[in-house]
Amino acid sequence: MSVLCLAAVNAAPAWAQERPVTLTEAMAEATSSPDAQAARARAEAARQGGRAAASFLWPTIGAEAGMVRSDDPVAAFGGRLRQGRFTQQDFDPSALNHPDPLTDWSGAVGAAWAPVDFAADAGYRAAQADAEAAGSGAEWAVKAAAFRAEVRYLEAVGAQHRLGAADAALEAARANEQVTTHRRGQGLLTDADVLQAHAALEGARARRIDAGRLVADARGRLAVAMGWPADAVPVPTDTIFAAGPTPEGDLSGRPDLRASEAGVRATEARLTQVRRSRLPRVEGFARLESHSASAFSGAENDWTVGFQVRVPLFTGFALTARERAAASLRDAARSEHDQRVREAEAELEEVRRGVDAARQGSAAAQAAATAATEAARLMRRRFEEGLLTTSELLAAEARSADLTTQAVNARLALDMALARLKFLTDTTTHDLDEGMDR
Repeated sequence: MSVLCLAAVNAAPAWAQERPVTLTEAMAEATSSPDAQAARARAEAARQGGRAAASFLWPTIGAEAGMVRSDDPVAAFGGRLRQGRFTQQDFDPSALNHPDPLTDWSGAVGAAWAPVDFAADAGYRAAQADAEAAGSGAEWAVKAAAFRAEVRYLEAVGAQHRLGAADAALEAARANEQVTTHRRGQGLLTDADVLQAHAALEGARARRIDAGRLVADARGRLAVAMGWPADAVPVPTDTIFAAGPTPEGDLSGRPDLRASEAGVRATEARLTQVRRSRLPRVEGFARLESHSASAFSGAENDWTVGFQVRVPLFTGFALTARERAAASLRDAARSEHDQRVREAEAELEEVRRGVDAARQGSAAAQAAATAATEAARLMRRRFEEGLLTTSELLAAEARSADLTTQAVNARLALDMALARLKFLTDTTTHDLDEGMDR
């Protein structure tokens, strides 16, 4: 297979830089691709959302500072009281109705806490479920990125093998043309035979050109899956197909289904949150503030503490509508989750059947290619001995080339089916070395 890499040298443009890469490296690179990074970022955003939803467990504390200057009677009256500067003269009606402008510098520190808030607790549980769903979704996205790189890698390897088969067919066609031309010179064949051989040679050359293009296309798709820049061309070094045993496993614990299940729990928690909005909410508060006529002296301090209980008695049917909407979203999430599980089960059975069929098909295609190659070799000897016509030889060569390509495609289909089955049943870290021999 060493000739494959040499045959594919011209597949990349001159400005591109080729980089050898193993299957393990390709899958590892893909886990840092842009889509995998985006999934991790979304999971982190959901995790921070869960932290924000837990803020009700802690009191909120704030500080204030400001200055007001006004001749509004109420502001002036209240400001003098807060600053501790109220005197008997301030009861003069003219001073009350038309006070002089008053400057009030103020500062305050306040705290509030709702230790009893059943709705907020349910909202926190919903945010936790959302974060869990996003985390499992990110895990699945990373595995999917690695799987996509594995598929693109196998496609690139398959393209290299097809290029090797095209090179072999081209060499055989070139040799046939030389033999045909030589035998025409001996008077054993006609110009028509030479033209047939020449047509077969040009057809093989065209197929080789197209195979080279497919190698470049496959490598480009592999580079995208790995997150590489456009000027980097990956060259697979694991070029020997080595299909392993059929992976075992089931759907339990698969990240995408865990994410779906967590999404259902989030909708259930939101429904609980709406229902708990009808319950009392107890909130305590405290405030320490100061007022002064100047910014840095003469401050008078006041404090306030208290608590309040809030109970929604009538909200214009808003809570009823929100509860029905949340219940509908919960029902939809449950139905979608059940459908995902059923589809995953059906897909898994389909892939298992596909692996079995691909394994049998690959064995049959390989046997056919081996037989056709040997038949073409024997018929070439008979042609050289003058026992076959040119048409019969070319037909045998074409059949051998076609079956060789079919064998490559069948083996590629088997490896891809095995990779897909492993992806669908793998609930642990991928063993990146499995499935290829170096």
